[in-house]
Formats: sequence, C-alpha cells, structure tokens
Amino acid sequence: MDMQILPWIKDDIAIEIIGKMIAEQVRQLNFILDAFEQIGLDEDSHEVQSNEDYQYHSGRIRTLYAEVQGIYKGEDKEAILEKADKRYAPYLKGRLQSHHALA
Repeated sequence: MDMQILPWIKDDIAIEIIGKMIAEQVRQLNFILDAFEQIGLDEDSHEVQSNEDYQYHSGRIRTLYAEVQGIYKGEDKEAILEKADKRYAPYLKGRLQSHHALA
C-alpha cells in the first residue's frame, strides 16, 4: 500500500508553524507594551501607536494572519507553504535552539 501524506496535513503543519510565528510576534509586542505600561502609557496612546517597533510587530501579526487565511482560501497557498517550510520553520528551530542553549 502506497502511503502518501494527505494533502491537508501540509496545510495544517504550515498553519501551526505560522501560528508559532504569530505567538513570537505577540510575545515581542507584549514586551513593548509592558515597557510603555511601566511609564503609564496604554496601547491606545499616540506614543505607542507611533512607535516603530510596535508598528512592525503589529504589521507582522496581520501579515501572518493573512497567510493563514490564504491557506484556508487557497490563495497563493504554495508560496505560503514554501515560506513556512523554508523560512519560518528554520527561524523557529534556531530560536528554540538558542533558547535552550541559554537555559
């Protein structure tokens, strides 16, 4: 019996990888928000909204969510799957390895 990976498994794996990327961006965003909160500014303040790091991580989160939606809708799916495999997975693996090396 020829065993082939079910087509949706690749989608699920890519979605999980992208989800981990989203979690990483949320972690970074929360770090920024915590720093602002310590000086009495909340997320809705002009200072936070105009902060380049806040804008970057917020934008990355939106882009990553859009990629998940692209997988579900079948829009540019192969490019997103390749990006998850070739860029995101190695990045996450490197982050995990460096995190464990520090522990």
